Amino acid sequence: MWDTLFIRRILHIAVPNGVENGLFALDKVLATSIVAGFGTVQIAANGVANSMDQIAVIVVNAVNLAMIPVVWQCVGASDYTQAAHYTEKLMRISYIFTAVLGLAVCVLPPMLLPLYGLSADTLRLAALLIVLHNALALLLHPTSFNLANSLRAAGDAQLTMIVGICSMIVFRLGSALLFGKLLEPRIVGV
Repeated sequence: MWDTLFIRRILHIAVPNGVENGLFALDKVLATSIVAGFGTVQIAANGVANSMDQIAVIVVNAVNLAMIPVVWQCVGASDYTQAAHYTEKLMRISYIFTAVLGLAVCVLPPMLLPLYGLSADTLRLAALLIVLHNALALLLHPTSFNLANSLRAAGDAQLTMIVGICSMIVFRLGSALLFGKLLEPRIVGV
């Protein structure tokens, strides 16, 4: 027998989250298509930087998965104080590890980048992109992903979808177009 109320509650969270994830993937494709119009040095530097930048946010991605069941359990027990406590604790862990790993990733390029066998210009640009990414990741990544999952776990999937889509369009895609195409700092702008 179908429990329509339970199915409705699941869809209330799943549909907005699915829409947001689908548009996030489309946004990545659009940003990549902007980058594809740049020269080989910039495309190669972006690829190298993207591969190394994943190291700095690996803990954020792990906490992202943990945030949903932890907060959901607290909210399900109507213990909103605990939900806030664990959200703050997991966010703190994310920020600390993003700072530590980001610093490590910023220190490693002189040792790791030569392994790619790229030109000196490409290596310099990749190192710059790595530093820029990690500085911005420290400021934005845990809040963008962990806090959004905490809100989703608490049942507020529509707000996170609206904020996520608007910020994607304005900041991610809009700034990629503005700084990558119109103002011409190219890959550094993106």
